[in-house]
Amino acid sequence: MKRTLNIAIIGISLSLATPVAVSQTSGDREIRPYLGGGIGYYRLDDEDFLNENDRLKDDHSAWRAFGGVEFGRIFSLQAGHIDFGETSDGNADMEADGQTISGMVALPLTDTFAPYAKVGNLSWDRERSLGPITSSDSGDDPFYGAGVRLTLTEHTDLRLQYERFTLEDTDLDMASAAVQYNF
Repeated sequence: MKRTLNIAIIGISLSLATPVAVSQTSGDREIRPYLGGGIGYYRLDDEDFLNENDRLKDDHSAWRAFGGVEFGRIFSLQAGHIDFGETSDGNADMEADGQTISGMVALPLTDTFAPYAKVGNLSWDRERSLGPITSSDSGDDPFYGAGVRLTLTEHTDLRLQYERFTLEDTDLDMASAAVQYNF
């Protein structure tokens, strides 16, 4: 139910914001939509998955796709998909992905450099297995992050960021790089 509600909110937000953004003249860049994608490297700390002697901790890669609307280069609303891939430690496996919705606040220090903070919600799905035993679960958890936006061209930004995700009893710390295309 929560997942359906989050998807509906994302769809409505983007459908209402995009026509407004597209209708702006090219000289007035106060409101503009953007799309992007990136890769990340995360650290997994799954405290309850295995017993204390066999804790699953490993480093892995992830990918993401996102879109949003930027308001005056300071505020942004963003929705996206993130895939954490699959991790394995002997007989123990875990695979997770989810949809995100977030708000970001940037502090443009120059025309090409802006640190930012973000807060949002992750609606996730996870499948875990230990030998022949498999379980699936899903949920909604808040996440937060910080990063920098580097403007490469008029329409292209590079984003470097760190985020902390929680999937119920699993913490994911992720550093990522993404390219953002601004319309």
